[in-house]
This record gives sequence, C-alpha cells and structure tokens, in this order.
Amino acid sequence: MDRSHPPLGISVVSVIWLLMGLLNGAQTVRVVTTGPVSSELLLPLGLVSGVSIAYLVVGIGLWRTRSWAWKGAIVLAVIGIVGSFLQQPVGLLIALLLLCVGGYLILERDQFLSAEGAV
Repeated sequence: MDRSHPPLGISVVSVIWLLMGLLNGAQTVRVVTTGPVSSELLLPLGLVSGVSIAYLVVGIGLWRTRSWAWKGAIVLAVIGIVGSFLQQPVGLLIALLLLCVGGYLILERDQFLSAEGAV
C-alpha cells in the first residue's frame, strides 16, 4: 500500500524507529572515535551497527507503509525488548516503549496489507 502520507500513529512510530537507528549509530561512532577499539568490542559494535541500519531501513519502510517493514518492525521490537533488559534501569522504560509500539503496530496491521491482501 503506497500513500503520500501515512496515518499519524504510523508516522510517529516511523520517527521513533529512525531516532533509535540514529541514536544507536551515534553511540557506535562515539565508541569507535574515542580511542582504540579492543577486539572484544568488534562483534558487539558490528551487531549494534547492523541493528542501527535495520532500524533506519524499517523506519523508512514504515513511513511508506510497506508490508515488509511491518514484519521488520515487529522483529526489531522483540529484539529491542529482549536487549533492553540488559540495560537496567533505563532499559525497562525502553522495553515499555517498544512493547507499546509493537502492540500499536499489531493493532494497525491492516495499514500494511499488500495488494494481495497478505502481510
């Protein structure tokens, strides 16, 4: 489904996803530019970079109400909820935000139905 403007709630979710991608990317850049990066940090930095890119791509897809972006957003919400429990106590607020966003996306699934009628 392609529209010139997504519904307001989906626009908000899209902006949240874009901000999460930018903030994660900024944290990665900050870690890399502050000094030498140990070999133990390479895998986590790579994972955070990949997830940051995924948030950005899915955020753009949500803005365009693409069905693949809906699926990606649900997966990223689950990954974010699980990962946020590792970041106490701020992680609990992030988990709550992601739970709300995921629930909203499930309720608004029909906005992302493709032309064939399947998500």
